Amino acid sequence: MLLIIILVISLLLCLTSLVTNYIAIFPSPPGPFLARFTDLWRANQQYSGKLRSKLTTLHTKHGPVVRYGVRSISTSDPKAIDILYGSRAGFVTAESYQVLVGISNGKEVPSLVSTKDETRHGQLRRSVASAFTIKGSQDYETFIDSTIPELLKAVRRSKRGKIDLPDLLMLYSMDSASRMAFSESLGCLESGEDVGGSIALIRDRLKHWGYWSSVPWLERLIYRNPLAMSKSKGRTPSAMVNTAAQKLKMRLASKEGVDGRDMLHKFIQAHHVNPDTIDIPGIVSLLMSTITGAGDTTAATMTATIFYLIKNPAPLEKLRNELRNAGLSHDKLPPYTQASKLPYLAAVIKESMRLFPVQTWPLERLVPLGGINIAGHFIPAGTSVGIFVPSLHQNQEIFGTDVHSFRPERWLDSNIEKVKKMEQTFMGFSKGRRVCLGQHVAVMQMKKVIPALIMNFDLNFIDIEASLDADMRPAVVSLRPLWVIAKERQEEF
Repeated sequence: MLLIIILVISLLLCLTSLVTNYIAIFPSPPGPFLARFTDLWRANQQYSGKLRSKLTTLHTKHGPVVRYGVRSISTSDPKAIDILYGSRAGFVTAESYQVLVGISNGKEVPSLVSTKDETRHGQLRRSVASAFTIKGSQDYETFIDSTIPELLKAVRRSKRGKIDLPDLLMLYSMDSASRMAFSESLGCLESGEDVGGSIALIRDRLKHWGYWSSVPWLERLIYRNPLAMSKSKGRTPSAMVNTAAQKLKMRLASKEGVDGRDMLHKFIQAHHVNPDTIDIPGIVSLLMSTITGAGDTTAATMTATIFYLIKNPAPLEKLRNELRNAGLSHDKLPPYTQASKLPYLAAVIKESMRLFPVQTWPLERLVPLGGINIAGHFIPAGTSVGIFVPSLHQNQEIFGTDVHSFRPERWLDSNIEKVKKMEQTFMGFSKGRRVCLGQHVAVMQMKKVIPALIMNFDLNFIDIEASLDADMRPAVVSLRPLWVIAKERQEEF
């Protein structure tokens, strides 16, 4: 009898919750019927890697506001950018970000990305901001310049010039990032493989985020209960974490002067200035966040840029002409001071990021007390709302009727107001207080690596029907093999 009473009460509570959730956002934004009552629809789509394509279809069909979970709203309205990511008080990252919080020695260690406390996030960001300014980022150019020749050498030693472009650029990104982090390459390009399982570690972490972001309460129950947390104390740290920890230990013990250009040196300095904000474990966490952020995101964007250039010979030749006219040489890396001033190169990269953003679901924020209005829909407090970048970047009123075409020239339009609107709408690096801290480093990498590749090699697909095929289950796209033939260019620059 007692069991029946418990079951009846549970059922009534469940029904009350369903009705409350349905009424909470009413009239309901359009979307899948099941998504009104359960997050299992969203969970299934994310787990199968279909959420990005489903949301794209929903926005095309229903417009700028759609529902994809009980309290999860996706928007592609450009006017919502400042509302959600601007300086308005009260907006914090949604519960899905808590899935990303790392666990070390039985304790949760929030990173710059996963910390929910906006005050804490601001303190962390300010303490290391100088390491990621335009000027501060230029300190890392020497590490990029040390890694690009290894990338070119890896292309040249490939069998018959056949390379898996995403894989090779991922190996480059890891070596370059580790050099910038602590002045030492992981050796991925030299060995041609994922040294120490660092890439696997990053992808597993991003997949974990993708798998569990729709049901963060269940992830906490399974992975963050006292028993699971205690077991984490006995886990062997990854090779990448070990390397970072060892480098940190050596630096702290060293009485000799060190090259102050790498991130480790700058983070240690930040620790000495603000020990309460950045402790010793926090330095390792920052290093790992930096390397993780530079992994699939930068590699995928560089791959997409090369992909679109191969698919579109006219822009490729136009870019090569710009490089020629700038006096760049195939056997000498262009200094960033020179590469940063090439307008067509910048337009090519931005257009690639517009067409192929790396985010796989909306950048979620929790609506504060009082609620908000987006595109005629009232969204109550406690609802998760995020810009869905793939649909935002397809807005014909902002980017033109040819939004599905690769046309870098759109960013160089003589209509200044039109370009200004595109710049304001572009979210390749997010926006606002949580804009990507490493965006200047990423842009510098791309503006040096892409010219180096297209100046030295003629690149063509093995399969002329090749596409940018990716695993969309992680938080960031993970590109599948894209096989390319690289032939040494005979033409002198």
